[in-house]
Amino acid sequence: MIDKIDTIAKPTDNTNKGPRQTPLWTPEKLDEAGKKAGAAQVWARKARMGELKKDPYELLAVEGTLRVYSIFAVITTALAFGKATPTVLNMVGIGADELIEFARIPGLILLVAAAGSAAVNALFLAPPKRRSSFVWGMKGLMGGPLAVMQLRELGDLKTYGESR
Repeated sequence: MIDKIDTIAKPTDNTNKGPRQTPLWTPEKLDEAGKKAGAAQVWARKARMGELKKDPYELLAVEGTLRVYSIFAVITTALAFGKATPTVLNMVGIGADELIEFARIPGLILLVAAAGSAAVNALFLAPPKRRSSFVWGMKGLMGGPLAVMQLRELGDLKTYGESR
Protein backbone atom coordinates (compact mmCIF):
# COMPACT_ATOMS: atom_id res chain seq x y z
CA MET A 1 0.00 0.00 0.00
CA ILE A 2 1.25 3.42 -0.82
CA ASP A 3 1.35 5.69 2.15
CA LYS A 4 2.36 8.83 0.46
CA ILE A 5 2.21 9.97 -3.14
CA ASP A 6 4.73 12.55 -4.12
CA THR A 7 3.55 14.78 -6.89
CA ILE A 8 5.34 17.66 -8.34
CA ALA A 9 3.00 20.40 -9.45
CA LYS A 10 4.10 22.31 -12.48
CA PRO A 11 3.82 26.03 -12.19
CA THR A 12 0.90 27.30 -14.22
CA ASP A 13 1.41 29.80 -16.94
CA ASN A 14 -1.68 31.98 -17.30
CA THR A 15 -0.78 33.45 -20.63
CA ASN A 16 -3.01 32.25 -23.45
CA LYS A 17 -0.81 30.99 -26.24
CA GLY A 18 -3.63 29.55 -28.42
CA PRO A 19 -5.68 31.24 -31.11
CA ARG A 20 -8.12 33.93 -30.16
CA GLN A 21 -11.38 32.28 -29.07
CA THR A 22 -13.75 35.09 -29.96
CA PRO A 23 -13.43 36.76 -33.32
CA LEU A 24 -13.58 40.48 -33.68
CA TRP A 25 -17.25 41.01 -34.51
CA THR A 26 -17.89 44.07 -36.56
CA PRO A 27 -21.29 45.09 -37.92
CA GLU A 28 -20.22 43.96 -41.41
CA LYS A 29 -19.20 40.54 -40.13
CA LEU A 30 -22.45 40.21 -38.19
CA ASP A 31 -24.43 41.04 -41.35
CA GLU A 32 -22.45 38.50 -43.35
CA ALA A 33 -22.96 35.79 -40.69
CA GLY A 34 -26.69 36.58 -40.58
CA LYS A 35 -26.96 36.24 -44.38
CA LYS A 36 -25.18 32.88 -44.28
CA ALA A 37 -27.46 31.62 -41.51
CA GLY A 38 -30.54 32.84 -43.38
CA ALA A 39 -29.38 31.15 -46.59
CA ALA A 40 -28.82 27.88 -44.69
CA GLN A 41 -32.32 28.09 -43.20
CA VAL A 42 -33.88 28.75 -46.62
CA TRP A 43 -31.97 25.80 -48.10
CA ALA A 44 -33.06 23.52 -45.23
CA ARG A 45 -36.70 24.63 -45.63
CA LYS A 46 -36.62 23.93 -49.40
CA ALA A 47 -35.02 20.53 -48.81
CA ARG A 48 -37.70 19.71 -46.24
CA MET A 49 -40.46 20.72 -48.66
CA GLY A 50 -39.07 18.23 -51.19
CA GLU A 51 -39.08 15.32 -48.72
CA LEU A 52 -41.87 12.77 -48.80
CA LYS A 53 -44.21 12.86 -45.83
CA LYS A 54 -43.99 10.03 -43.34
CA ASP A 55 -46.68 7.38 -43.78
CA PRO A 56 -47.39 4.52 -41.35
CA TYR A 57 -47.89 2.18 -44.31
CA GLU A 58 -44.29 2.71 -45.42
CA LEU A 59 -42.92 0.78 -42.46
CA LEU A 60 -41.77 -2.77 -43.05
CA ALA A 61 -44.39 -4.15 -40.67
CA VAL A 62 -46.86 -6.91 -41.45
CA GLU A 63 -49.96 -6.22 -39.38
CA GLY A 64 -53.64 -7.09 -39.31
CA THR A 65 -54.97 -9.09 -42.23
CA LEU A 66 -51.53 -9.33 -43.83
CA ARG A 67 -50.26 -11.09 -40.70
CA VAL A 68 -53.19 -13.53 -40.65
CA TYR A 69 -52.64 -14.30 -44.33
CA SER A 70 -48.90 -14.87 -43.86
CA ILE A 71 -49.48 -17.22 -40.91
CA PHE A 72 -52.05 -19.20 -42.89
CA ALA A 73 -49.72 -19.34 -45.91
CA VAL A 74 -46.73 -20.49 -43.84
CA ILE A 75 -48.69 -23.25 -42.10
CA THR A 76 -50.19 -24.49 -45.38
CA THR A 77 -46.80 -24.44 -47.12
CA ALA A 78 -45.11 -26.19 -44.21
CA LEU A 79 -47.74 -28.94 -44.20
CA ALA A 80 -47.54 -29.32 -47.97
CA PHE A 81 -43.77 -29.39 -48.42
CA GLY A 82 -42.40 -30.29 -44.98
CA LYS A 83 -40.23 -33.39 -44.70
CA ALA A 84 -41.67 -34.36 -41.32
CA THR A 85 -45.32 -34.06 -42.39
CA PRO A 86 -45.72 -37.71 -43.56
CA THR A 87 -44.19 -39.02 -40.34
CA VAL A 88 -46.43 -36.89 -38.14
CA LEU A 89 -49.57 -37.80 -40.09
CA ASN A 90 -48.73 -41.52 -39.93
CA MET A 91 -48.17 -41.23 -36.17
CA VAL A 92 -51.58 -39.61 -35.75
CA GLY A 93 -53.16 -42.28 -37.93
CA ILE A 94 -54.22 -40.14 -40.87
CA GLY A 95 -53.49 -41.24 -44.42
CA ALA A 96 -50.42 -39.18 -45.24
CA ASP A 97 -50.11 -39.55 -49.01
CA GLU A 98 -53.56 -38.31 -49.97
CA LEU A 99 -53.57 -35.41 -47.54
CA ILE A 100 -50.09 -34.25 -48.54
CA GLU A 101 -50.93 -34.36 -52.25
CA PHE A 102 -54.10 -32.41 -51.51
CA ALA A 103 -52.18 -29.83 -49.41
CA ARG A 104 -49.53 -29.28 -52.10
CA ILE A 105 -52.01 -27.65 -54.47
CA PRO A 106 -53.00 -24.78 -52.13
CA GLY A 107 -49.42 -24.54 -50.87
CA LEU A 108 -48.12 -24.06 -54.39
CA ILE A 109 -50.89 -21.56 -55.17
CA LEU A 110 -49.98 -19.54 -52.06
CA LEU A 111 -46.28 -19.54 -52.97
CA VAL A 112 -46.98 -18.39 -56.53
CA ALA A 113 -49.41 -15.74 -55.26
CA ALA A 114 -46.81 -14.42 -52.81
CA ALA A 115 -44.10 -14.19 -55.47
CA GLY A 116 -46.49 -12.59 -57.95
CA SER A 117 -47.76 -10.10 -55.37
CA ALA A 118 -44.20 -9.13 -54.49
CA ALA A 119 -43.37 -8.51 -58.14
CA VAL A 120 -46.57 -6.57 -58.86
CA ASN A 121 -46.15 -4.38 -55.77
CA ALA A 122 -42.46 -3.69 -56.26
CA LEU A 123 -42.43 -3.18 -60.01
CA PHE A 124 -45.82 -1.80 -61.03
CA LEU A 125 -47.83 -0.38 -58.12
CA ALA A 126 -45.34 1.21 -55.70
CA PRO A 127 -43.17 3.37 -58.02
CA PRO A 128 -46.00 5.44 -59.58
CA LYS A 129 -47.34 6.17 -56.08
CA ARG A 130 -43.84 7.22 -54.91
CA ARG A 131 -43.79 4.45 -52.34
CA SER A 132 -40.86 2.21 -51.45
CA SER A 133 -40.54 -0.69 -53.88
CA PHE A 134 -38.55 -2.72 -51.37
CA VAL A 135 -41.05 -2.30 -48.54
CA TRP A 136 -44.05 -3.08 -50.71
CA GLY A 137 -42.26 -5.97 -52.41
CA MET A 138 -41.61 -7.54 -49.01
CA LYS A 139 -45.18 -6.86 -47.91
CA GLY A 140 -46.37 -8.52 -51.13
CA LEU A 141 -44.15 -11.52 -50.44
CA MET A 142 -45.49 -11.89 -46.91
CA GLY A 143 -49.05 -10.65 -47.37
CA GLY A 144 -49.82 -11.97 -50.85
CA PRO A 145 -52.76 -10.53 -52.76
CA LEU A 146 -53.96 -8.71 -49.64
CA ALA A 147 -50.89 -6.48 -49.85
CA VAL A 148 -51.72 -5.69 -53.48
CA MET A 149 -55.25 -4.69 -52.46
CA GLN A 150 -53.91 -2.56 -49.60
CA LEU A 151 -51.45 -0.75 -51.88
CA ARG A 152 -54.14 -0.08 -54.48
CA GLU A 153 -56.32 1.59 -51.84
CA LEU A 154 -53.52 3.94 -50.78
CA GLY A 155 -52.98 7.24 -52.51
CA ASP A 156 -49.77 8.79 -53.76
CA LEU A 157 -47.20 9.88 -51.20
CA LYS A 158 -46.98 13.64 -51.12
CA THR A 159 -44.09 15.88 -50.21
CA TYR A 160 -44.35 18.43 -47.44
CA GLY A 161 -44.54 21.16 -50.06
CA GLU A 162 -47.42 19.50 -51.92
CA SER A 163 -49.46 18.96 -48.78
CA ARG A 164 -49.54 22.69 -47.94
